Amino acid sequence: MINKKQIIVGTSGWGSKISYNKSLELGNKLTSYGINQFDTAPTYGAGCAHHILNTLSKENRISVNTKYGEITKLSLKEIIKRIYRFHNINIFKKSFDFVKVDKKERFDKKFWNINNIEQYLIKFKQDLNNCEIKIFYLHSPPYDILNKEYLNNLIKLMNKYNISLGVSWPDYRDLELLSNNFPNIAVQISLNTFNNLSIDIYSNIKTLHINSIFKNNSKNKEVHQNRFTTKINNFLKSNEKYSLVLGINSDNSIKNLKHLLVNA
Repeated sequence: MINKKQIIVGTSGWGSKISYNKSLELGNKLTSYGINQFDTAPTYGAGCAHHILNTLSKENRISVNTKYGEITKLSLKEIIKRIYRFHNINIFKKSFDFVKVDKKERFDKKFWNINNIEQYLIKFKQDLNNCEIKIFYLHSPPYDILNKEYLNNLIKLMNKYNISLGVSWPDYRDLELLSNNFPNIAVQISLNTFNNLSIDIYSNIKTLHINSIFKNNSKNKEVHQNRFTTKINNFLKSNEKYSLVLGINSDNSIKNLKHLLVNA
């Protein structure tokens, strides 16, 4: 059986696919069920997810992992999403912090400068001041960014704020560097990446989060549950330090989660 402590709730749709109030409702149900770890980013939920989790944490002490590195490209669709899910003017303004005309900025080394990252870390701490930030992820850094000196300096920065460093969705070529030289850096990967790579590559990593999502309609329920069979179930049950990050956007998703915990 997978332990509840191995479940982290993904919030990419909180504030976009589902409303601000529905997100809080789901969050309260999950915390009452004993699940209080959440995965987020300032771009999630059309820029609302940080604020939603900070509000949730006023009554339910939760821990949060957040990310630096995602950029949302400015488009009419992104503007409409923010208007449609409008909650208040301050959240609306902040939701554009990582909306850029051109996403190429994230491939510039200046974007990954440690001083730049620290400034955003400070902002994230303010946005999530009611929460415990456990892991600060670099999300999908370009292959030529990570090296030993850079990572050691980032670890020092995170130690300053009592936060763990992580890398989410790394280039597969960086996994060897992380596994062999930085096993204490948390790693988040997709379920597809987990299924396609040898388990040996994760053997040294002490904190591994595997990312997926629950489908909301009954047609996909059986298909989705079949994804969590054999390899991943056995892996998680034999490695309790590792966790599953599940996007949960409906009451039906919570039912599927309970089914997974009971039948894993």
